[in-house]
Amino acid sequence: MANVERLTKRVKEMENWIAENGSGPTLDNMNYLITSLHNTTEYAQNMEKQFNAQRNLLAEFLGQEDLTEKWNEFLQTKQEENSNAVQEQQTEEESVQEEEE
Repeated sequence: MANVERLTKRVKEMENWIAENGSGPTLDNMNYLITSLHNTTEYAQNMEKQFNAQRNLLAEFLGQEDLTEKWNEFLQTKQEENSNAVQEQQTEEESVQEEEE
């Protein structure tokens, strides 16, 4: 209940501010920002839905074509390559720091 009362108070304060100041650049900017936030949120949700649908289709395809083992081998290879690249990069960074000292 306290949250509803607090929100009601905030809305009344905003309504009073609008009544006192009328429509203007500040209110227009606020409306623009709220609309932009709404659109961006909606876009992100749609992208997430599309990504999940694509992922589900890929999983279904891999299962139907019996490619799951090949896919897991591919991922393992990529993971090892990335791990080796990170280790090499860390080694190079350390040698550069030693030369500066």
